[in-house]
Amino acid sequence: MIKKILRIYWKLPNILQVLLIPVAVLYLATENSIKYRETLIYLIKKKKFKAVYNFIRAKLFVREEGGSILDSFFQLFPQLTPYPWCIEVEVTTRCDKRCIICEHTYWNEPSIDLTFEKFRRLVDQLSGLIWFNPTGEGEAFLNQDFLKMLRYLKSKSMFVFFNDSFDKINEEIAKELIEIGVDKIEISMQGATKKTYEKIMVGHNFDNMINNLKNFIRIKKEMKSPLPELCFHYIVNKLNVHELPQFIELIASFGGKETFGPGSYVNFSGLLEFPQIQHLVTEIPETVMEAVNQKAKQLNIDVLLTHPSHEQKPSIKECVAWSEPYVLIDGYVLSCCAVLMSNRRSFLKKYAFGNLNENSFKEIWNSKRYKKFREMVLKNNAKVPILCVGCRAFDTKERERKLGVSKEI
Repeated sequence: MIKKILRIYWKLPNILQVLLIPVAVLYLATENSIKYRETLIYLIKKKKFKAVYNFIRAKLFVREEGGSILDSFFQLFPQLTPYPWCIEVEVTTRCDKRCIICEHTYWNEPSIDLTFEKFRRLVDQLSGLIWFNPTGEGEAFLNQDFLKMLRYLKSKSMFVFFNDSFDKINEEIAKELIEIGVDKIEISMQGATKKTYEKIMVGHNFDNMINNLKNFIRIKKEMKSPLPELCFHYIVNKLNVHELPQFIELIASFGGKETFGPGSYVNFSGLLEFPQIQHLVTEIPETVMEAVNQKAKQLNIDVLLTHPSHEQKPSIKECVAWSEPYVLIDGYVLSCCAVLMSNRRSFLKKYAFGNLNENSFKEIWNSKRYKKFREMVLKNNAKVPILCVGCRAFDTKERERKLGVSKEI
């Protein structure tokens, strides 16, 4: 029912969506309180009342948690976009693997860990944060301060989400993540079989990952914790597109929503292109997608398709991803994560909105160029901001042809 009502809501004109925001918030707050009642009761019993408040806010207002009801407001009034309540911060560029679809395999960047002191200084600048993703083009657990960072975020009762391959999450780390209270982990799995998985995720061991996942699920049950929710991320390419239906079966074999959490999902996303991996780009055949939907319905698995197509994308005028900044390891502030993984780090640093080693986040966020950018993205009669060119999530080509690219913004 909630999905049907939201589908109708999102089809309404923006102005009607804005007028109905109070009704939508009340409805979703009620629905989410029911959907996540086990989690909310668990947090109340732990006397984590601020965490309860932020958990509900995340589910209401954070796009990655399904709470995009304010998108229409930001689209109409980008100048009123609040100081960020969601952010992604790169915590390492070190990695001991050679995944063939990852830019890290092809670049010449130095391996750097974000220090805890720099991390804390950034977090402390962002009062009002609801949701935090400590991420990066690397293996987070190679940063010795990573667990310390998670503890610091949870000490502020934020909703903490991160992506991981489950290569290094052994039983000891699993217990600590559950005790810390991490809210959600999205597990990267690029194949439903050992052969495909290890062909793409070079250096990873399929059996080790499965064992770590099973142990995590077991420990979570033993500790009687509904958190963290477990979700799964599968990047579609020519080597694994045929295994999508089989992947649904694999995930279902570990349990359903009662195991992973009521907000769990399988996220199929398109491959972000750059020259070295262009030959792996593919669309999902209709027959495969039909089989996926059939399996998902049968096994009660929620499926997301995030920028799955390289041919059909929504217009850039619908984009509000810029309300969630991304910070590179060396302090450069970018508009969002959609500009990443394109193997052009020098370009991103050149056109970043500032560097936290030189200016505060508030100074960068309120700069004329950053403000102009947020307004320009949504204007049909404006050039395409240079950082947005080649976006994996939204179509910029039509505006590029008509109006060109802004190299200043």
